[in-house]
Amino acid sequence: MSNNYDPVARYYDFLSWLVFGQAEINAQIEMLGYVAPGSRMLIVGGGTGWILEKIAAAHSSGLHITYVESSLRMMELSRKRNCGHNSVEFVLLPIEEFVAPAPFDCILTGFVFDNFSADKARAVVRQLDLLLREGGHWLYADFYLPKQKRKLWKAVLLKAMYIAARVICKVEASKLPDMGEIFGEAGYETVYTSWHYSRFIQSVVYRRAAGIIFA
Repeated sequence: MSNNYDPVARYYDFLSWLVFGQAEINAQIEMLGYVAPGSRMLIVGGGTGWILEKIAAAHSSGLHITYVESSLRMMELSRKRNCGHNSVEFVLLPIEEFVAPAPFDCILTGFVFDNFSADKARAVVRQLDLLLREGGHWLYADFYLPKQKRKLWKAVLLKAMYIAARVICKVEASKLPDMGEIFGEAGYETVYTSWHYSRFIQSVVYRRAAGIIFA
């Protein structure tokens, strides 16, 4: 199975901290202010589930969260998290196979799209776009490497990460998709942007515009 993080589930958070410190965590939690009380929220690829505890610290109750994760071992760890009094539905599926009966107010994708080719990333955005209500927020965090003026150390680090991920987790991608371009094609409006780890990690809050059809 591609993009299988079972082999590193127990060590994933430690490895992230070892390389990036708190950057991956901060890149996601700083966007939680865009989660309104009482929201229906979709979390895609939540990893070990630490984000559920950060959400509970901001919203101790009232949220209806659907948590989609493809790794069984990651899901086992996530189920042990303190979610406060929020309602959480855990769904063990690759995101490409997920369907929902009603739209969400907010979607969180933290370090998900770096696993996908550009074509697959575009397909997943198209799929999730149908699940986000008009005016809803998409909280996006991931690595960032511009086509021009890229720093050598970032390119080397990213390449090493992809080699390790392919060997251990069978990650299908070998380079970052241009998510700014893909969200732009989908008509999303940028309402917030921030940078971490010397601009190697990007946080963006997008808003789904009304009346835009992502062809």
